[in-house]
Amino acid sequence: SSPPRRSCYPLPTKLAMMVALRTAVVAAVGAFASAAAVTPTQQVISMLAEMKTKGEKMMDSEQKTYATYAEWVDDETKRLGFEIQDGQKKIEELIAFIEKADSDVARLGREIEELNTEIDTLEGEKAKATETRKSEHDEYVKVSTDYSESVDALKRAVQVVSAQNYDRPQAEMLLQQMSGSVPGMPRV
Repeated sequence: SSPPRRSCYPLPTKLAMMVALRTAVVAAVGAFASAAAVTPTQQVISMLAEMKTKGEKMMDSEQKTYATYAEWVDDETKRLGFEIQDGQKKIEELIAFIEKADSDVARLGREIEELNTEIDTLEGEKAKATETRKSEHDEYVKVSTDYSESVDALKRAVQVVSAQNYDRPQAEMLLQQMSGSVPGMPRV
């Protein structure tokens, strides 16, 4: 034959079953007897006492929760108050910085405008000076070319006169007159 089936729970013995049944019966009888012995007023007083005890426990729990919440609110209020003060200080600093920057922008704008006016004036003066220099240079080149040609002509005339071996009083007198009227020509 096969071995008996075993359950995962041990099978209660008859003795254990009887003890459990007796305990349940005694508890039921005791509860019924105590219920019969207690008056309805005593039951109401007992229920009110239980409700008072529960209410006091709940009140203590709520007071602890409220105290924790109140402390958190107080801490957050202080922290946010400091953050607001820091934010207001930062706002004041930034407003002062913006006002200074606006003032600097206006001042530098005026300085730039003055410098642009001065640049325009200087460029106009430079253009006039360049024009004057060019005209003076053109005149210098013209005079220099004239003098150069005159000196070359005189050198050739001196060579021609020197090649002839006799004196000419009119030539010497002409050279003396020219040395007085032509700058840079040596006197003879």
